[in-house]
Amino acid sequence: MLLMIRVPGIVALMRRIIDIHTHVFPDHIAERALKQLTGRSGETAHIDGTAAGLERSMMQNGITISVTQPVSTKPSQTPAVNGFAIELNTRPSLINFGTLHPDYVENPTEIQRLENAGIKGVKFHPDYQEFFVDEERMFPLYRQMADAGLIAFFHAGVDIGLPPPVHCTPDRLAKVLDRVPDLKVVAAHFGGFKMWDEVDRVLVGRNLWLDTSFTLAWFPAARFVEMARRHSIEKVLFGTDSPWADQGEEIQLHEDSGLTEEELAAVFYDNAASLLGI
Repeated sequence: MLLMIRVPGIVALMRRIIDIHTHVFPDHIAERALKQLTGRSGETAHIDGTAAGLERSMMQNGITISVTQPVSTKPSQTPAVNGFAIELNTRPSLINFGTLHPDYVENPTEIQRLENAGIKGVKFHPDYQEFFVDEERMFPLYRQMADAGLIAFFHAGVDIGLPPPVHCTPDRLAKVLDRVPDLKVVAAHFGGFKMWDEVDRVLVGRNLWLDTSFTLAWFPAARFVEMARRHSIEKVLFGTDSPWADQGEEIQLHEDSGLTEEELAAVFYDNAASLLGI
């Protein structure tokens, strides 16, 4: 039984928590990357964008594991970004996904490289990478990922720092689920940031995982809990999008949301552990 002591930070320290959605950058570019991204979005970075900075936040907030989600915004960046992810996997508190870019001609080689290195999945940001998730050219890539057992982790819905169009809408993502039903899919931001009515209409109850990053600070908690239960609590993953949100504050939002203790244990840890094979 979990002893519930309502002192800030204490409950979090007593839990096992996996943050499925974080970002870090190589030390030599972290400051520059944060300045560029905060300038576009207007959001505040809560840590310095380095792996060490993330680990300090994890220690302060009782987080067991963070999963980093890198993105290659240019095709040529793909091998180097994956090299950084593979290098980070030597840190016991981090699990690092890789990246693929739709326009990178050596994606099959990178898929094999990621599989050989034990990388669990690939992050796509369709807005930054300028592709629609249901474009015909993407389906051979999704098929290769499914065959390799790689998770496809999508930024979903609106991106605060970029203009329309939205490249990963719930409706488009549903078409991916239809075409490649054995692909393990995670849709960030509870299926689609600022598109939650459409999420409710076309994704709730489907075979995909929804992460909770940039959700509870923007979306009524009661509706979040109701949708999460209809979708299946076992398919909901705690995520923060750190450094763009404070990990401790996000833990508190979840604890205050109305989820039961059993549901919180599933969302905070058990579901991600199962998906990641921990």
